[in-house]
Amino acid sequence: MDQQANALSVVPPPVEPPPSTAPATVAYIRRVGEHVPALDALRGLAILLVMGFHFGQGGEDGSSLERFISKVLGIGYHGVDLFFVLSGFLITGILLDTRDAPRYFRNFYIRRTLRIFPLYYGVLLVTLMVLPLVLPMGASPYHEAQKQQAWLWCYGSNIYHAWARRWDLAGFNHFWSLAVEEHFYLIWPLVIFFCRRRAALVVCVACVLFSLACRTGLALYGNQAALYALTPCRMDGLAIGGLLALAARRPQGIRALLPWATITAVLSGLSILAIIWWNRSMSASGHNGMTIRFTLYALLFGAMLVFALTAAPASIPGRLWNSLLLRFFGKYSYGLYVFHYLLFPIFDQYLPAAELGSRLGSVLLGRAAFIALATGASLFLAFLSWHLYEKHFLKLKEVVAGRNKTGTGLLS
Repeated sequence: MDQQANALSVVPPPVEPPPSTAPATVAYIRRVGEHVPALDALRGLAILLVMGFHFGQGGEDGSSLERFISKVLGIGYHGVDLFFVLSGFLITGILLDTRDAPRYFRNFYIRRTLRIFPLYYGVLLVTLMVLPLVLPMGASPYHEAQKQQAWLWCYGSNIYHAWARRWDLAGFNHFWSLAVEEHFYLIWPLVIFFCRRRAALVVCVACVLFSLACRTGLALYGNQAALYALTPCRMDGLAIGGLLALAARRPQGIRALLPWATITAVLSGLSILAIIWWNRSMSASGHNGMTIRFTLYALLFGAMLVFALTAAPASIPGRLWNSLLLRFFGKYSYGLYVFHYLLFPIFDQYLPAAELGSRLGSVLLGRAAFIALATGASLFLAFLSWHLYEKHFLKLKEVVAGRNKTGTGLLS
């Protein structure tokens, strides 16, 4: 999302300040050009959660083990909330670090465009324009999305889902979160530019409360698709990330947030468990649970972000957030997010999970094989896309928007 955002890039900062005598954790967040492996790892975790949720759906055998695995994989439904928190944190940080720089708006929007648009519109062009020309009439696996493709070209798929009250864009249903991210990119630079720190904090808190109110109203109205996908309903994760970015740039640094993060992790975790117990499910069912659960997961992931950024490198948590595997998936998270769900219509047609289970004689083995094959195919496409296509557009950022590096050093 993709990094989702999920897909996160960089903008040039103001002139680097002189060395600071502040604690190391402050410099850790602010150091110009510094790459933070923990954030790549968090993005890797987010995309693995999302793919586990989508690819883990398959046949059922009624066993306790199968039900338990389904419930655990169902938690991956909230991986997008982690993407939103990361995006709010990174984008807000970038904007804060460049607010006084020349060409603030121009540089931000150019760099966002070069990072996000080539893959997004390249995929739309190939799947919705080229494939129908080379395949027999109606043979495209995305023919349902073709009927409503105008929404996709305008980053309005989340609005379409809310209006239609259904999810019928075939392999493009997941593009709703990319639309939310794009709307955030359009609006948030204005908020950070015109608001001083205290006002920006108030705006972030207001966004969290407004999201809760919107979801509550739509739950009463019975529109689950709108509750789930509309941008105002999903601003709380982005705003919580923004709050953390603002707090991390105080003189005390992000380490001062550790007590808050601990309390938040405990309270939000216990609240989530209470909701799960109440619903007797770890899945996404239930309008009432969704009104508060998105915010609770965003708070939990915000606390996790603080823990990851302050963990000592030699500690067990520090080694986790420097995991080569998580960082590897984090590097390709945008491509993975875009491609993985596009493969569903193809797999459903030629190699569904239920058929794999039948061939292997086990539902669980079939689902495991499907997850492995689908993840491998997604990673193959994301790897090729990054090295043969996407990264070449990023070279233009230095030409168009200047050669300075950002204070976060986070390039997906």
